[in-house]
Amino acid sequence: MTAHLGLATAEVLLASWPNLHGDWTAVVHPTLHEVMGLHTAMSIATDALHLANHLATR
Repeated sequence: MTAHLGLATAEVLLASWPNLHGDWTAVVHPTLHEVMGLHTAMSIATDALHLANHLATR
């Protein structure tokens, strides 16, 4: 099993569990939680960059 993050210009491998069998929810769920946190952080950083660019052009 692998987890990928699809970006506009590439797809990034987040995690890989080559020997994962059976009930994998306890293993994968924390990774999904981390990805959601990463998405939130990237969204905030993007908004901050847009604001900084806007203020720099004033």
